[in-house]
Amino acid sequence: MKTKLPVKSLVRISCCFSIAVSFFLMLSSFIEDGQLYIALQKSVFFILLMIMICLSNIGLLVIFRDEKTPTLSKCPAWFYVLSFAMSTVVILFIYWLGQYLSSHDLIFKRTPFKVKGNIIYLYLSIQGFVINAIALLLQNFIIVQDFNTQVQLENSRLIAARSQAANELLLQQIHPHFLFNALNILKSLIKRSPEKAEDYLIRLSDFLRVSISTNKTGIAPLHDELKLCADYLEMQKVRFGDALRFNLDIQEEESLGLVLPVFSLQPLLENVIKHNELTDAAPLNITIRQDGKWISVINNIQLKSNQEYSTGSGLANLAERYNLLSGDEVDIRDDGLTFSVSLKILKHEDCNYRR
Repeated sequence: MKTKLPVKSLVRISCCFSIAVSFFLMLSSFIEDGQLYIALQKSVFFILLMIMICLSNIGLLVIFRDEKTPTLSKCPAWFYVLSFAMSTVVILFIYWLGQYLSSHDLIFKRTPFKVKGNIIYLYLSIQGFVINAIALLLQNFIIVQDFNTQVQLENSRLIAARSQAANELLLQQIHPHFLFNALNILKSLIKRSPEKAEDYLIRLSDFLRVSISTNKTGIAPLHDELKLCADYLEMQKVRFGDALRFNLDIQEEESLGLVLPVFSLQPLLENVIKHNELTDAAPLNITIRQDGKWISVINNIQLKSNQEYSTGSGLANLAERYNLLSGDEVDIRDDGLTFSVSLKILKHEDCNYRR
């Protein structure tokens, strides 16, 4: 699952955290020394230090963070090297800025450090390391919380999309019109060709069994989706005869371990037959083709003059389910002669899969 970096949340919460800690620092300094201006001065310098460190880390996150990893633990080593190096540069800059302003009497002179010489830079670097570590922990917490929120939201949307898809499919497949046609075809085959009738009945029972079964994962093996499509097309072939032609161009050896959103291909076939003319003189040609990591449903366009009413929600629902599962988009193409819908075939580990 790809995740977006919550930049606005990081900036907002980092600033709020910096102000809160600075306010506490100001109070403690004022209670100890009783000098409000010096306490405010320390507070302002600390706010500047924290905000510069936090913003530098956010910039590095934009560059180095892996979109598929919600935590900072999988960031490359260069991220941490640059992060702690920049924290050292920032705290030294704040130190030199304070020295410059105090030497020109622009601020009150601060109490000098007890350590002398170059050891002061090591001391400041250690301080920068500690402050930066606290900032990284805070930002990691923000990112994890945002990721969990995204997961919960997408799971809710996915559950709703699955329910809608299941209801639409159930209404579509067990619609009286569908059963009426299927049973009429079966009746005629029993009289004309008992063997074909038996084959048709097996396909119909398999098709209906899959249609009303419950799939909690939202995904199905590519082989099962293709079997469902083959059963559906064979039944339609019996109904329309030579007016319907189809071809499955699939690399069987490459389909093992691959998955698709459940009921993703069959509704596409249903739409093709629903919206196009089928005649012996101008047959409808349907191809299911696997091209590398993509699988496409392609048909020639010969739209019916009187289109049946359609809500258009089927393809939109598929696109939403596919995006929630994989983060990818459905590729839809229409050149006026052919219409195609392509899905990128998924591996099980690529899915945003929750039981």
